[in-house]
Amino acid sequence: MRLPALVYLLGLVSLLMDVASEMVYPLLPLFLASLGAGAGTLGLVEGMAEATASLFKVVGGRVSDRLGRRKPLLLLGYGLPALFRPLLALAQSPFHVLLYRFLDRTGKGLRTAPRDALLAEGVAQDALGRAYGLHRGLDTLGATLGPLLAFLLLPHLGVRGVFWASAIPASLAFLALFLVREAPRQGPPPALPPLGLRAMPPSYRRFLLISGIFALALSSNAFLLLRLRNLGLSQEAVTLAYTGYNLLYALLSYPLGSLADRVGLRRVVALGFFLYALVYLGFAWAESPAWGVAFLLLYALYSAAFEGSSRAYLATLVPKEAKASAIGLYHTVVGVLLFPASLLFGLLWQALGPEVAFAAGASLALLALFLFLLDGKGRGAYPR
Repeated sequence: MRLPALVYLLGLVSLLMDVASEMVYPLLPLFLASLGAGAGTLGLVEGMAEATASLFKVVGGRVSDRLGRRKPLLLLGYGLPALFRPLLALAQSPFHVLLYRFLDRTGKGLRTAPRDALLAEGVAQDALGRAYGLHRGLDTLGATLGPLLAFLLLPHLGVRGVFWASAIPASLAFLALFLVREAPRQGPPPALPPLGLRAMPPSYRRFLLISGIFALALSSNAFLLLRLRNLGLSQEAVTLAYTGYNLLYALLSYPLGSLADRVGLRRVVALGFFLYALVYLGFAWAESPAWGVAFLLLYALYSAAFEGSSRAYLATLVPKEAKASAIGLYHTVVGVLLFPASLLFGLLWQALGPEVAFAAGASLALLALFLFLLDGKGRGAYPR
């Protein structure tokens, strides 16, 4: 059965916005350095950016549910990064970059939960895996094309020129949203339950707990790349390997989403937990660059299996009247935990070596898998 046009349109919007974002992201450290910023400032900018995105996800979901509509939050969430691109291209101080990243990540936070809720509401429940898989695949394809475009344009346009050029796909993403049709609501928005864990279904709370444990294992991908360098791979080869990871992730997302619809979302989510643990054990034990690259490509299989199926599975656990709120709360909790995850991983690496750090991450993933398998009741109780 063919997926609705809505899925393809939202996938196209995400692809274009990720092209724009990833044209900029790899150049920011160099650009900040040219403005006189040090590593501490870079950490402040990126830390605040990611914290902002995480905190605004629950805000976007809650406002969307209160309005009873998704599209206004999508227009705001995609419009902010497109509108304020010139702020980055004209930046004269690190503060200007910080302000841009704050607005950019605010937009990301506001749009994430309403977009995921709109996908869940526009697709039959037996096609959720394919819908989210296709969306993640197109999103990741944009993340692959963005750095490639920046690489090609940089010698001709310079850093600021690439920032200006990134406004084109960002603006196209915003304009494409006007083609998205949201089903009209009948009557006023339903009364919202209080925003809090007690108001959420038990199956949702259990999955949030399991995901929180798993989030503590989700250290930054930068550590995987650092491990490749640690194993002897050149900087150029690391960049190429990461491009291969993104491309494989994009190509596998839809087939694995389709598989999830056939065999069950829970099974593919469980497979994701297992693959993550396997990859981290592999990075702990790897002794050659070839093994490191092999486990990075296996990590693409994990990403494709888990990212789409876990979002689709989450959508089956929440009541319709608070779908965006529950999705936003989930992403906020998991997003906030990513900071201590990377911090603890880095401290373990520094004190005891990468082998211990990766083994600890694998252990947390296996614990999450065990709890998930133990929780056989959370199969999704709510219609889309």
